[in-house]
Amino acid sequence: MIKNILPPFFLMIVLVLFASSGCAQKSGLKSITIEELESHLSYLASDELEGRSTGEPGLDLAAKYLAEQAARIGLKPIDENGDFFQEYTLIKKIQDHASSSITVSHGRKSDVIINKPLYCLNPSSDTIYLSGEVVFAGYGIYSSKDNYNSFEGVDLQDKIVLVMNRGPMDPSNDTSLLQNRNWQSHSSWRHKLMGLGMRMPKAVLIVMDPRSGFQSMDEYGGELMRYLSRSTSVKELGDQRRSMVPGHSAKIIFIHRAAADEILQSSGKTLSELQDSIDSSLTPLSFDIPKTRVSIYSRFTREEKPVPNVAGLIEGNDPELKKEVIVYSAHFDHLGVNNKGEIYYGADDNASGTAALVEIGEAFIKQQKDLKRSILILWFSGEEIGLFGSKYYADQPLIPLDQTVANINLDMIGTVRTERDTGFIYREKVSVLGMDSISVIGGHQSTDLLDIHNKTIEHVGMFSDFSMNSPDHPYRYYYRSDHFNFAKNDIPVLFYSTGIHVDYHKPTDNYERINFTKFKKVTDLAFLVGYKLATQPERIVVDNPYSEW
Repeated sequence: MIKNILPPFFLMIVLVLFASSGCAQKSGLKSITIEELESHLSYLASDELEGRSTGEPGLDLAAKYLAEQAARIGLKPIDENGDFFQEYTLIKKIQDHASSSITVSHGRKSDVIINKPLYCLNPSSDTIYLSGEVVFAGYGIYSSKDNYNSFEGVDLQDKIVLVMNRGPMDPSNDTSLLQNRNWQSHSSWRHKLMGLGMRMPKAVLIVMDPRSGFQSMDEYGGELMRYLSRSTSVKELGDQRRSMVPGHSAKIIFIHRAAADEILQSSGKTLSELQDSIDSSLTPLSFDIPKTRVSIYSRFTREEKPVPNVAGLIEGNDPELKKEVIVYSAHFDHLGVNNKGEIYYGADDNASGTAALVEIGEAFIKQQKDLKRSILILWFSGEEIGLFGSKYYADQPLIPLDQTVANINLDMIGTVRTERDTGFIYREKVSVLGMDSISVIGGHQSTDLLDIHNKTIEHVGMFSDFSMNSPDHPYRYYYRSDHFNFAKNDIPVLFYSTGIHVDYHKPTDNYERINFTKFKKVTDLAFLVGYKLATQPERIVVDNPYSEW
């Protein structure tokens, strides 16, 4: 033990200062209670809010509740209307399947109109009409490791290309014959789009391979198809649709097996026969389909609706430093109701982060006199459909971004690993952590911010898990929540999450999924990190800005 060398008088001063700092923190922490976290979350994840889908009445009810809580605890509205709402306009385009059709022309024969379901992804306009010659490109795979190239000998530029989902399979056990296991899955089409797009086709027609047992992707995942065949964008930001093929405008269309066999009719081969030949020889067998032209028409209905972010300020007391702000964020939207009438409650994702921000705001109000810098509590809508609320805020900030010191983002902070949490969910490994651990994403841009986190988490007796933190991680969590729209503007970020569990994006992500003891621990941690940022004299240094990565 190091011998005390301070005179008794100075030792007393140090102890008093330490105690007063601790009391200040305790004052804020005392107001964060499990009972209040339970109360907020039970409403946000209730039947009444119907899954809080952006643009739906349940989200509006959630926004109203948050504005009421902001007023109750004493946050200051800084939006234009003084009602805590920062509104933007959501544009929804929904495919009218009844008006969608494929017409196949075989030279002199009469045209064949096929009215089986088709799904056009990511529409850029209210109507789609395209027509062209067709190339069959097998599975649409290029794999240098396997010396396998579906595009050899065919030119896709400005053509309509027909490809099967998945990849060459061993018929005895339905496993991939190629090294890349991604081709075994029904989601393999996602991996093919870049390679297809680089070859500049007019459109890509994707059909379920016969060995899958499905006639259409709708049979395999109807909810997914209905989701993917809708387009959402923010009117004020212009056309910022999620691009399936970056840098190219090829239409991506899922078609029925009956349509594929009709398209192939003039080749004298069925899709099933072609698949058998490709799989048995491990040869792509791609070709221009003779004397065949395909025309596709689809129409989309268009809706515009104002949707809110919710924001409230706690002002600091330093005449100059109060102009700077620490932003706490959490998205309060979720996935709504599925076609079976099941509610996606989103208790962990992200009623947990949403409720935590109410408590954190109240904690800062209780010790507002300690703050040098200001605190902005910011609840985002539109996260689940493309980070829209945070994109809009970054474009139209309520406080200038150059005055924003840091962003602390909370998304899924209420769960603990259980015996059920094993394996994979939506092809992502289940990663939910134990009682005393938290997944940390961020800290790359500021050594100061990471140091504050490390000291604070040690103080509260928790452990950091940085296993998902790399921007190059295959699951790309660094880019998948609202913190990213701060990071890309060179604002240092910390994103806290307890990880992905087996109830992620399922109706079973409900109140029973939440462990409120851990929920409070994470809320306390987030509050204490922001408290340090708001009360220390120096602004943290951005020593590794995202713009220089």
